[in-house]
Amino acid sequence: MQGKIVSVDEFKAVGMTYFGDNNNGEIPKMWQIFNQKFMEISNMSKPVLFYGICDSDMDEQGRFHYAAAVGVDSFENVPETMVTKTIPAGNYLVYTYEGDIKNLGEFYGKIFETYLPQSGHEMDMRPQLEVYDDRFMKTGAFDIYVPVK
Repeated sequence: MQGKIVSVDEFKAVGMTYFGDNNNGEIPKMWQIFNQKFMEISNMSKPVLFYGICDSDMDEQGRFHYAAAVGVDSFENVPETMVTKTIPAGNYLVYTYEGDIKNLGEFYGKIFETYLPQSGHEMDMRPQLEVYDDRFMKTGAFDIYVPVK
């Protein structure tokens, strides 16, 4: 599968964060809570896009930081239970996921074990992004942005 190269400008996001290995489905549970609370966030960017933001580095136990977030124009009036993230500008390889969400881990495995090495690009240590737009509510499709140098 060929990813397409996209340049992303720096942007700000506010959301809820998780640290762990997601072995017990903690991330989908966090999204359920976030979906009930995101309207508390001031200064949401228009159009509203939802982001899954994953720090690129895992610890030795396979744990990672992940945030369910929305883009914002400023960090004013951030709800107490939420965090801020600034995503640096850079290039990304973009892959569209259209399967059952339970198979997402397998798709990520293909990206990092096959698609990225075959692309000729080297991964950059910026956050990986899942970008959820109106397609997700209609068909379940969303884009995975892998940072590359």
